[in-house]
Amino acid sequence: MMSVDARQHILATLRAGLKAAPLGVPAPPARPASLPVGPDAWARLAEVLAPLDVRLRLAASPAEAAQHVADIARKRGAQSYARWEHMPAGCGVLDMDEALAGLSRVVHIDGGCCQALAHVDMGLTFAQAALVDSGSLVLVAGRERPRSVSLLPPTHLCLLPRSALLPDVSALPELLRAHVDAAGQLPSCLNLVTGPSSTADIELVLVRGVHGPGALEVVGLDWIT
Repeated sequence: MMSVDARQHILATLRAGLKAAPLGVPAPPARPASLPVGPDAWARLAEVLAPLDVRLRLAASPAEAAQHVADIARKRGAQSYARWEHMPAGCGVLDMDEALAGLSRVVHIDGGCCQALAHVDMGLTFAQAALVDSGSLVLVAGRERPRSVSLLPPTHLCLLPRSALLPDVSALPELLRAHVDAAGQLPSCLNLVTGPSSTADIELVLVRGVHGPGALEVVGLDWIT
């Protein structure tokens, strides 16, 4: 056990050292201003997504969005899908179950149960934001937005409203503040999805779908501004 004298000696030495060289934290370097989200935002986002092997399809109406969703399910051979319960505000008559009727069967999940998603072909979500400079989709988890829907099925189809386009990661703190609940709690999870799951851990050979979906499809909802 340390004696009182030894403890006092250590503290006195620390105080003398701090007095001789007071602790100071330098100001961080100035950060470049964010690029604005302008009328070319969709084009810029598509350009960033292309090298990630992600195609952005634009829809000017709910009917066009539904057609894109059906085309993607057909292209991916999806026989089943799971989805988040609520679509973004402003989707109007956009009905994913109706769009996929006859192509895929919906798998209803209770609290994001992983077992129910074990054999689902496609997960359908919507992004709370997309970072135009990196192509990252921002998915905020919640009671009716289980993260497992975007992580377990081999194909992830994400709906992206135009109003959700943000310039870069500096916009995330404000987005988080907007999702604080009535009790003042932050969301349980926030995922940034940048392209399909991929790894090159073994001999630098790129492999898709090891840790998550091997395919990511994005439908831009251009009428939601």
